[in-house]
Amino acid sequence: MIYIKTNLSPLGNIFILFATLQLVHFFMHEFKYYYWINDLVLSTAFGVLGLYTNNSFILFFVLALLGVHILRSHPHRINYNNGISIILAANIQLTLFSLSTFLASFIIYFMSNRWTTAAMKEYQNIFAPITLLINFVLLCICVSIIYHYELKIQQVRNNIIRYKLGKRVFVMLFALLLAFMVILVISDIEQVSPLTQMGILLIFTILTISTYWQTIIFIQSFTMRKEASEATLRFKQMDDYLISSQQQNEDLRKFKHDFQNIMLSLGQVVDDQSSEEIKRYYHELMHQQNSFENMQTHSLVELQAIKSKPIQSLLTQKYFMAKSKGIKLNFELTDQDYEIKKNDLSIIRIIGILLDNSIEYVQNIENKVITCAFIKSADTLEITVDNAIDGNIDINQIFKSGYSTKKNHQGYGLANIKNITDSSNDLFTDTQISHHHLMITLIALQK
Repeated sequence: MIYIKTNLSPLGNIFILFATLQLVHFFMHEFKYYYWINDLVLSTAFGVLGLYTNNSFILFFVLALLGVHILRSHPHRINYNNGISIILAANIQLTLFSLSTFLASFIIYFMSNRWTTAAMKEYQNIFAPITLLINFVLLCICVSIIYHYELKIQQVRNNIIRYKLGKRVFVMLFALLLAFMVILVISDIEQVSPLTQMGILLIFTILTISTYWQTIIFIQSFTMRKEASEATLRFKQMDDYLISSQQQNEDLRKFKHDFQNIMLSLGQVVDDQSSEEIKRYYHELMHQQNSFENMQTHSLVELQAIKSKPIQSLLTQKYFMAKSKGIKLNFELTDQDYEIKKNDLSIIRIIGILLDNSIEYVQNIENKVITCAFIKSADTLEITVDNAIDGNIDINQIFKSGYSTKKNHQGYGLANIKNITDSSNDLFTDTQISHHHLMITLIALQK
């Protein structure tokens, strides 16, 4: 990979591969120091292979990593999210090494005051160490930048998973890697001069960085369009449910009013003229009417205290959804006025995910009761979803992408909640397990 052939070429090859593996571990969040031995052995094997295959050994190395990943997966198929990490690590390291080579050439130029192939050959014994040193420094800077923007990068990764863009991004990055390899291999076969090769690679590096940037912009714009579309659909569905529920409540009130008048008009006639059995039926109907009114008072009527119609509509929707599945969804509101001042859409998304998860979970257990409680203070609104659990749940894992207690389930719901709260300064979550109940609380600052 070092463009001036020196006795340090194997060391350069090994460094490139070893650094690539460290980036892969870093992207996959599985960085452990004891991996260094395996990484060093693997890098050495392919680095020595590079002495006989020119620069194509890098492509063989990446294909080998993808092959190992596929073999370890069950079923044996590529996980595009991890595949992106492997290809991205290789592309970044090749880009950094190209920049390092170019900067090292500048140093040689200033040392010799000549920019010629002869000058490069004259200083070939120090060219390789300088290149590796610069590469190491650039790698450290790159890792620091990635770590600093880890939250935003994780959001991009979550959006890739959420909207199933993994295959597109993987193919694009792999195409960039192949293009890089083609340039290097052709340069070696045609014996292009080091200065010409470095110029070509510098231009390609600039284009690669530009492509990465455009890819991020594409993912962000695609995400914004999808979220806007989903939000419009959700609001339409909520409005439909709200209109439907309001009409049902209005019809119910009319029926109750007419029914009450009929029962009152019949009351005196029944007491004066009917048999004891008819009287008993009449008074039982009156008792059931009172119970029905109490039930209505303590269920959906309480939601009128929430002054956000979309949230009120969402809760109404989830109430009837739970009821259709034989689940009792209770709402506890301790105040008469719950005004949502900001973050309406985020709160709707989080509540929807929490209630959907609870409804889906309690379907398979004996205790089919869910409680959704609202607590308001001066500047804070707390919304807690509480349901019984049957078995052990690791609350330290449930918000991680891919974790799920449900069989054959992808488990991205709670990960999306973490994504939403991490991107906001006003939303937080608190998770507790107490007396075999899972309680997840959304804390929304309203000041």
